Amino acid sequence: MNEISIYLKEHFGLAAKISPLGKIELAQLPLYLKGNYDLFNGSVLEQRVIWVKVKSGMHFTPDQLKKQGKHLRQILGFPIVYVFQEIESWQKKRLIERKISFVQPNRQIFVPELLLQLNESNQAYDTTNESASKYLTPLAQCVILYHLEVASIESISFQEIAKKVGYSTMTVSRIIKELLRFEIVVVEGKKEKLIRLKKQGKALWESILPILNSPVREVWFTDDKLNQIDYKIGGDTALSNFTMLSETSQRTYVIGKDEFRSIKESGTLKYLNKKYGENRIEVWLYNPAILSNSKTVDKLSLYLSMKNDEDERVKGALKDLINEVQW
Repeated sequence: MNEISIYLKEHFGLAAKISPLGKIELAQLPLYLKGNYDLFNGSVLEQRVIWVKVKSGMHFTPDQLKKQGKHLRQILGFPIVYVFQEIESWQKKRLIERKISFVQPNRQIFVPELLLQLNESNQAYDTTNESASKYLTPLAQCVILYHLEVASIESISFQEIAKKVGYSTMTVSRIIKELLRFEIVVVEGKKEKLIRLKKQGKALWESILPILNSPVREVWFTDDKLNQIDYKIGGDTALSNFTMLSETSQRTYVIGKDEFRSIKESGTLKYLNKKYGENRIEVWLYNPAILSNSKTVDKLSLYLSMKNDEDERVKGALKDLINEVQW
């Protein structure tokens, strides 16, 4: 359940508290509801909600979820938000049509009682008062870094951009709207729309730096030997490859969040810890392989991932890193 807090905080800057439902509250529930769900107290936008996670092996239709959610709402007195690890697009559509609140971590949250709908590939917005984030979303950041480091996204169709970065055309269209809002690009053409960047190279980088974030979503540690086909080298391990910084004994590996989820679900990682391990794993909000064909992560994402490090040696090495970028 902590991944809900991480998702809302890192993607949208929203605080979401989560704690187990109290014994007194649980005692009020009929057995069938306690048997169907794991329930947690929580909050979003400082509004109390009940997070309701469907227990493993249980399956319900949207109508069943609506009926049982209404019963839970009557007993507990707060909005009910269902939690799904995996849910098909057509199922989400049916939930939205029936105004059933839900969250799929790292994908979407829909809470009509709070007039809130957020999704990862679009800007966060409140349906009563559209509010824009002061930072680029991770996918938009990835696309602009792709332009700076890999290949130009100017004067080609949205479909071609999507093919280059591996996103859907719809996602790219949303990203372009975001870049327009930040006045990074202009759109030209009528029948087939193309984009042009207002600035290029180092001037572009310096102008967007204030709206860029660290790509690091979470950090894990492991003693397992990692398959380097699945990971890029990052952190001070990569920085020592690019600069005169001395490498530490603990190596840092980087992987995208979706790729990391697949590896975790496959069971190939036997040991994972949040504090200790021979190897450090950074899980990024976008796939580092999009921006680098080498064993290491790209230089600009590396800079962003370490820019808040207080070590003076690291700060000096990051300055050298940027100075060596071929704009």
